[in-house]
Amino acid sequence: MHLRSDILAGLLASPHARTVACHCPSLFSGEQLHHAGLHAFAAGDHEAAVRLFERAALRFRRDLCTEALARVRVHQLMAAACAAGGRASPLSLEVDRALARIEEIESPVPPFARVPAHVLLAGWLSGAACDYAAGCPPAPARTPLAA
Repeated sequence: MHLRSDILAGLLASPHARTVACHCPSLFSGEQLHHAGLHAFAAGDHEAAVRLFERAALRFRRDLCTEALARVRVHQLMAAACAAGGRASPLSLEVDRALARIEEIESPVPPFARVPAHVLLAGWLSGAACDYAAGCPPAPARTPLAA
């Protein structure tokens, strides 16, 4: 039994609904769990986002939804990288690689429209992909190399 998508669309932004999704993932589709994870990520709750993305990934794997699985894994890496320090995190390079392997992905900023992955990669490389929208620390300032 799954809850109707039209009813859940607005509810998934609620921290309470996300808590229910974390504890009772069988009530939700993979897409709904992914969407709840995106809301948590946008709110800066990176740990909850990682957990929700993991639950969505398990559902997508079970349902053999390979493209959705790839996208949710990228979002999971992004949330983990933001939790570990953003662009300064060692996970950041993994995010770069994962984004380079897919064609499109949901934006981490509401309303989570699908965007070309190279656009999100450019935002990630500049530090803008999750900076303030998802509570991720900005990229460290780059200093020019000494001549």
